[in-house]
Amino acid sequence: MKKFLKDWTIFEKLLFCLSTIMILILGIYSKSNFLTIFAALSGVVTALLLSKGKSAGQLSGIVSCTLCLIISFKNNYYGEVLTYLLLKIPMYIIGSLSWIKHKNKKTNTISVNRINKKEWLIISGVSSLVFVVMYYLLKLFNTSELLVSTISVVTGLIAAYLLFRRSKYGFIFYVVGDIILMALWGIPIVRGNLTLLPMLMEPLINAINDSYGIYNWYKLEKIQKSSKIG
Repeated sequence: MKKFLKDWTIFEKLLFCLSTIMILILGIYSKSNFLTIFAALSGVVTALLLSKGKSAGQLSGIVSCTLCLIISFKNNYYGEVLTYLLLKIPMYIIGSLSWIKHKNKKTNTISVNRINKKEWLIISGVSSLVFVVMYYLLKLFNTSELLVSTISVVTGLIAAYLLFRRSKYGFIFYVVGDIILMALWGIPIVRGNLTLLPMLMEPLINAINDSYGIYNWYKLEKIQKSSKIG
């Protein structure tokens, strides 16, 4: 654990420890199963590692997405299932290779990349198409909370792609995705399924992590620019 937290700031260590404690307390209080608690914890670890620009975050993301896939399937969130299975897990696998390849030696993190206007236009077009296709596809599967689930799919796709491309803007879409996931998991909790409380706490904590990621990646980009100039 000491080696794992070696280059973490005091803020990052506090955020990690408090997040873990909160999820464990909620998990015990709501009598959640081990799978739900571990999925929430792995999601928090993934978000923190990604916000620090560590390639280990991509590997942790594969574990987190696999667990969330199982939980989403059990709750009839087929949009989330398809997102994890067809988009997020493959993106994390490819992303882990890309991040390892583009490691910045000065910061011991990935090299921050920039997305040009042409690529942004392609992202917008593909995302719009995915939204329409996924909406009607998920409708066929009688997906719970259809519109929210579809928006979650598209937001998750954009965020995962941008981080795969090593863009700091991926965290902005992750924050939006966290808010959507709060609504998605909050609905069954309001209806009485309190065992899913850790799944609600995860995006709440990750919204903080991802907001920090926006700040930290701007800082990493600034350090990397100055090192090139120097």
